[in-house]
Amino acid sequence: MIDDVTKQFHQKHPDVQVKVEVQQWDNIVTKLTTALASDNPPDIVEMGNTQTPMLTASGALAELTDDKAGFESSDKWLAGLAGPSTYQDKLYAAPLYGGTKVVMYSKKMFAAAGIDKPPATLDELVADCTTLAKAHTSIPNFSAFYMPGQYWFAGMPFLFGKGGKIATEDNGKWTATMSSAENQAGLAEWKKFQNACSTPSSIGANTDSPDQDQIFADQKAAMIYVKAWEPGAVKEINAKAAADAGYFIMPGYEAGSPLPVIVAGSTIGIAQNSPNKETAVEWLKIITGKTFQQTMTQTIHKLPVVTDFLPTQNVPDVLKLGAQAATVSQALPATPGEATLETESYNEQFFSKIAKGSDIGSAAGEYDKHATEAFNAQSGPR
Repeated sequence: MIDDVTKQFHQKHPDVQVKVEVQQWDNIVTKLTTALASDNPPDIVEMGNTQTPMLTASGALAELTDDKAGFESSDKWLAGLAGPSTYQDKLYAAPLYGGTKVVMYSKKMFAAAGIDKPPATLDELVADCTTLAKAHTSIPNFSAFYMPGQYWFAGMPFLFGKGGKIATEDNGKWTATMSSAENQAGLAEWKKFQNACSTPSSIGANTDSPDQDQIFADQKAAMIYVKAWEPGAVKEINAKAAADAGYFIMPGYEAGSPLPVIVAGSTIGIAQNSPNKETAVEWLKIITGKTFQQTMTQTIHKLPVVTDFLPTQNVPDVLKLGAQAATVSQALPATPGEATLETESYNEQFFSKIAKGSDIGSAAGEYDKHATEAFNAQSGPR
């Protein structure tokens, strides 16, 4: 796909050499900051949406504010990616692709439990968990809904659904608000759901240890919360389990109001020290444009940066639902400190702690103290 972008780019810039290097995700923040600070940086870099504010604040990325209008449908970019790309009302990156999560469930297990449709509310979901557990007592370590306690991307929406926010910002000063009444109510609901629907051993786990796709493929769970590519991973392990799967958007506290999701993904920007900014912008316009975005969506099942770019054909159901879920979303704090929390695995530890039974008020207060400090620690002034 990237070769197609370069071919289109060469139609206008035939003499410009384009070299693409793929980096492993481990220690990516260190790799990016080191490369961008060098005298010979890569012209263009991809970064995770939570890492983008850190790089924009540090001065590592070139400003793209005046170029934004030239990007196709830039006024409709996914908020979860456009927000982190902006710093002090100026644009320093463009969204590359998005991703969110929906529920993958076993139709066979639902039918065996006498459940004929997905739940419309969280209360119905928890009730279905009880019904599923009773119907599958013969399966060792069965989870009605396998939900790792560290899975904060699943936990945060419980707070958003109560009207909570992670933090507020006022004139550049951030204040974490985990202690708000709304957030504490959401945390209580998260604990209730996780404890009722998943196994006790999952409280301290994350999605990859043990692998939740393996658990679903082994038919030891009736539901898991998945990214769009995960059904493919299940299919590689157990094609029958994948063929039996259905999907639904995580319900909310009231019917018709699903939990707001976190739209994760990647952005793409140009190094401040790049000598080739003008031509780099042209390459960015192609990769963020509708033609490439539709090819990407159909090929690797990532959300396009504009919902309207979603193709009408050759798109799996899980991605169609993901695009629908993304219309009700809440962005993470657009501050370098969000990357700090990610590096520390702080959110994972916090949500696991809540699921384990820590006092919510005390834990939320500790979160606010730590996160506020992280959110206000700048990598360097612009």
